[in-house]
Amino acid sequence: MTKKKKIIISAVSVAAAAAIAVSGILIWKNSSDEFEDSGKVYVSKVEEVNTAALFSLGGECFSGVVEPQKSYDVKYDSTKKIKEILVKEGDTVKEGTDLFTYDVEAMKLEQEQAELEIERMNNEISSMKKQISELESEKKNVSKDEQYSYTAQIQSLETDVAKVEYDIKVKNTDIDKIKNSISNSTVKSEVSGTVSKVNNISDSSDDEYMNDYYGYGQESSDVLITITESGNFRVKGKINEQNMMLIYEEMPVVIRSRIDDTVTWNGIVSEISTEPATDTQNMYMDGNSDDMTTSSNYNFYITPETTDGLMLGQHVIIEPDSGQISTVEKEGIWLYEDYIQTDSDGKSFVWATDKKNRLEKRYVETGERDDMYGDTEIVSGLDESDCIAYPSDDYKEGMHTTTNIEEADFEEDFGDNMADDGMIDDGMIDGDIIIDDGMIDADMADAE
Repeated sequence: MTKKKKIIISAVSVAAAAAIAVSGILIWKNSSDEFEDSGKVYVSKVEEVNTAALFSLGGECFSGVVEPQKSYDVKYDSTKKIKEILVKEGDTVKEGTDLFTYDVEAMKLEQEQAELEIERMNNEISSMKKQISELESEKKNVSKDEQYSYTAQIQSLETDVAKVEYDIKVKNTDIDKIKNSISNSTVKSEVSGTVSKVNNISDSSDDEYMNDYYGYGQESSDVLITITESGNFRVKGKINEQNMMLIYEEMPVVIRSRIDDTVTWNGIVSEISTEPATDTQNMYMDGNSDDMTTSSNYNFYITPETTDGLMLGQHVIIEPDSGQISTVEKEGIWLYEDYIQTDSDGKSFVWATDKKNRLEKRYVETGERDDMYGDTEIVSGLDESDCIAYPSDDYKEGMHTTTNIEEADFEEDFGDNMADDGMIDDGMIDGDIIIDDGMIDADMADAE
């Protein structure tokens, strides 16, 4: 073998070894970065979704205050004269109870005046139509030049007739309204409750009064009667916009005494305000003061099943009623069954975050199950400091995870860099090291 051939073969061997090494590095790199450009999976700490403690006093709870039931303002028409107020403060009223009456005699007088005005306008129309008829008769006996003047007078009178006819229609509409007011001269209550305030109309110069401690709305001068809805008290709580998903109308809650946490009342969320609370008192108790300074708070209201033992102005703690009244005594970690999946071998696992913040199947041992609330005890395999994801069919081990929901991408697109057979895609490696058939490019072995 000549010296030149030995050099060429050696060069080819070195190039082949280099190509194989590069291929191995690229395959390894592709495997580790398979999900580099894909979205991140949102995960939550186990302690945040642990149903054994989620709604205990150490979890999500809200401060509340006992206040009177919702009040309704009954307004009057300031253009009408009130004849008599039929209720007084402290009276109990039902839906349909008569509250006050308007002065019907004043309205009847107004109706008579409107009817006289219509009669006058009808007479005016008759007079103008008579003039039109006379002008049309005279027009026939004058020259063409004079007829233009008669035509102009006739058109002007016809316009006046149309205007008065329109005024009559408007006045008839006013009469219909007056008749309706007369037939509904007695204003009735639309709710059942207690009359908490009857305003003196003579004090109408006082346009409004300020909110009191319990958050009554501002009252305008046209409010005659205020009725407090039936029921002694309700509880007002406050929630931050970032946690609004924790409550919903008709949701059962537990109201707990601040003085003795063994004293509780059951209730239902009856209303959630859609307007931000205007006061600055921080009633939310999750301890996240930074969030509270940059987001809005909203009031929500609870109707207790019983008000025995509650006092007006009393401060209480509100807890969502979900698990703490279960007959199953829960300690450790409990998860809703949706989080727990089963593989083909019947083993239970959850999607969890590994030490490198990558998604992995974490096999767990399950224990007791609470059929009432649909959660299961996790005996081993998870700690409260671990992070887990709500399952999805798109999940694969190795995906990036995040605890910031804004970083999560729910439209996952995997495997863009892999061919269908799992091998390196043709053209994934840019350059002359490898060609489509996987052989070493001839240029690599070009040696002198």
